[in-house]
Order: sequence, then structure tokens, then C-alpha cells
Amino acid sequence: MAGQDKSIPPFPLVFLQPVADVHCLWTALSLHISPCDDDGSALFSRLFNEFGLSQALGQLSCILPVPDPARFSLELDEPLRRGQVMLRIPVEHCTDSLQHPALDRLHKQGYGIIADGLAPRQAIMHAHAESLLLDCSDGIPLGAAHWMHRLRGPHLAENVATPLQFDQCRAEGFRWFSGEYPLHPSSNASQKDAISRARLLKLLELVARDADAPELEALLKQDPALSYQLFKLVSSAAFGFSAHITNFTQAINLLGRRQLQRWLQLLLYARFPGDESANPLLPRAAARAGLLEALCQHQGGDRDEQDRAFIVGMFSLLDVLLAMPVSMIVAPLKLPPDILDALLQRRGRLGKLLDLVERAEYGSVPLRHSDLEESGIDAATYCRSLLQAYRWASKVSHEA
Repeated sequence: MAGQDKSIPPFPLVFLQPVADVHCLWTALSLHISPCDDDGSALFSRLFNEFGLSQALGQLSCILPVPDPARFSLELDEPLRRGQVMLRIPVEHCTDSLQHPALDRLHKQGYGIIADGLAPRQAIMHAHAESLLLDCSDGIPLGAAHWMHRLRGPHLAENVATPLQFDQCRAEGFRWFSGEYPLHPSSNASQKDAISRARLLKLLELVARDADAPELEALLKQDPALSYQLFKLVSSAAFGFSAHITNFTQAINLLGRRQLQRWLQLLLYARFPGDESANPLLPRAAARAGLLEALCQHQGGDRDEQDRAFIVGMFSLLDVLLAMPVSMIVAPLKLPPDILDALLQRRGRLGKLLDLVERAEYGSVPLRHSDLEESGIDAATYCRSLLQAYRWASKVSHEA
């Protein structure tokens, strides 16, 4: 990076913010860029054509910020499915008759239109602006109900900070939500509720047909609570293993297939069925794990260190998931020192990467170009790693 031409502006920082429905399933990714000096069309086109944004989305929609609809135009190598991209357009453009031709053009091109902000009651909204996006960081804005009843939706509540605010917004009629609410402990958090029953059944199926360890590992990696239970079981005094457990395949082999099958059966019957909502932390933890693994690889970490980076990311939200201090959670596990240093003190290479990944989550302490530079990572590489991680996380969200 030392030889970079200073006359060329740096690649902007790209942030992806998950948008979930009332059942906590991811339904869209909201894209933010910093700095944003133009309408974003050129960068968005690059993200789709060169960086694999479409693959990262999977079946999710993408919400793009469009400050000026008259200037917005994507040049794509492959067509998008209708409605895959939704444009968040300032509400003043959605109520300005002079902008209606531009909005008509975007609608004909297959884009959904979200009005960003609250219009005066007497305003006339463009016919294709059917959804509302509101900043709910300070509560639901006064007058929101008027427009939410007039527009079809789904309406998006942004910057929802707590589970209580989530419930309030849902009661008001919002059906899409983004913000930090999944990162706050829930009063009813429990270990067994965090484990996907469907995933347990799939694991039992794989064990029954004697699937290879990598196939079992791939499924275990999708669930932080189940991964934690496996490591805790193998680390228990009953097994008498003194070596550090550094990866999932090692844990599976130490446990043995027969014992693994019995343990999964016990967990299956211990789990309470019938929960209508997905665990909102699962895809968040998966995104962290995938991004940590990718960035560790870019820094030159070998396969073993990349595995440990993945574990750090997956376990980094267990304190929220289980409503316990992380020190108590990791105490019974035979984790290597670099994983413990990363989780408990954000020290070492993995700890610094975890701190970077946490700062990269839109809405928390802002990530800066200098943070990436200190880690030897350029913004374009970070962006590719981010999209790779969210491709994995969006898959986890819909398979949980």
C-alpha cells in the first residue's frame, strides 16, 4: 500500500447491515459506503460485476442508498431478478412531482423503491414508493402511523437498538428491522433454545450414514451454541484429554461417532420445539467467523490459524447468546491461548482481527481506513472478504 497513487481516491469502506423480518430471518442486506461522494452507481456496478455481491445476497434483497434518483444507473454484466435491488430514496424526492419520471424509469427497470424519511401528511407519495424506511433510534417518529397505513410496505425500522424497541416497532406495524437489537442479551436466552432442532436432525442423519468428518464439521460451524457444546463436552474431565482442541474435526474424532450420536440424541430431546422465530445471533456469528477466517488467510495465517480465527468469530457472541460472561463460558473449554487472548482481551493477531470485525459492523464504533492499514489489509480486499463472509451468513440464516 506504500506505493499507492495519492491522486487516486482510496476504495471506499463498504458496510453491510442485516435486515430481518418479524421472525428474525434475514430478508435483505442494507449497503452503506463511506465516504460517499457521488450517487454510488459506479461503485455499486463494480460490487455486482467484480466483487460477487449477487452471490453474497443469495435469495436476499439488497437495499442501496440513492441520494439522487435522476442520476442513478447500474451497468450490470448479468440481469438481476425483479425486486432484488431496492433503492432507499430520500422522501423529498418521492413526493416531488419533478422526480416522478426518474422514479418511473427505475420502477420499469425492476427496482423497488423505499421512501427514506417521513413526509408531511398532506404530501402526495409517488405511486411506486410503497415502503417506508424510518430511523427509530429515538423511538417511532411522530406521524409514522399515518404513512404506514397509507403505504403497502413492508416498512423498515432502522437503528433498532434493543429487543424492547424491536417489539414496539413490530407492534406499530413495521415488518423489517435493522440495528443492534440482536446484540443485547435477551431475558429468556437459553442454551437449548439457541440450538437449531433442524440442524440437530441433519447432524443425526449424517452420523447415522457415517458421513465424513468434513461434512459434519461444515454443519457444526453453522451453530455457535452447538459448537460450544461440542467443545465443552470433549474438554470435560470425563474424557481426560489434556491436549488443546484447535478445530472441529479434532473434536469429532476425539468424541467418536457413537458417543456423538448419543449426545445429539440427548440434545434433540432436551430442546424445546415450536419456537416461531429464528435465532438472530446465528447469522451474525457466522458473518464474524467467516470474515475473521478470510482476513486471517489474507494476513498469511495457515490453515490451523484460519480454523482458530473461525472459532473466535463463532464464539464471540456466546456471551449474548447464553447471557453469561465470556470468561465463564470459555473456562471449561480447552482452548489454545491465542483464542482465549482474542476472546477475553482482544490481544494477539486474532484479537486485533476480532476488534476490527466488530468495528466493521455498521452501527458500532466506525471502521476507518487506518484500522485496515494497521492490519495490512486494503479496503478492496476487506470488501471482498466481507461479501464472502455474508454469502456464508445469508446461507446460514435461511438454513437455521
